[in-house]
Amino acid sequence: MKRFLILFTLIVFLTVSCAGPNKAGWTKPDFRQDQFENDRKECSDSIDKTLNSEAFGKALEECLEKEGYEFKKAGEPPSGNKVTAKDIGLIALVIVLSPLILAYGILLVGSAP
Repeated sequence: MKRFLILFTLIVFLTVSCAGPNKAGWTKPDFRQDQFENDRKECSDSIDKTLNSEAFGKALEECLEKEGYEFKKAGEPPSGNKVTAKDIGLIALVIVLSPLILAYGILLVGSAP
């Protein structure tokens, strides 16, 4: 029974760790990393190198947006997918119930003769 609890605990930790925050970055419908790198290099080469870093970054953003890229902020769902209150409720329920179920299992093992 202890092996089951250890395995269950590992599965819970693995599940929680895999559900980490989304990364921020540039995206577009037919996104390919090599194409993005080429587009970014072309944009970078076309911008005046004498600009300060803030102006250069702004010009790079504008150029990438002209190429059809969209910047996705961390934690922002992909466009078209909306997070509803029901989704948040289910996530909260899983977060609250997982440790409770684990604690109940530990109590059961501890009270076994």
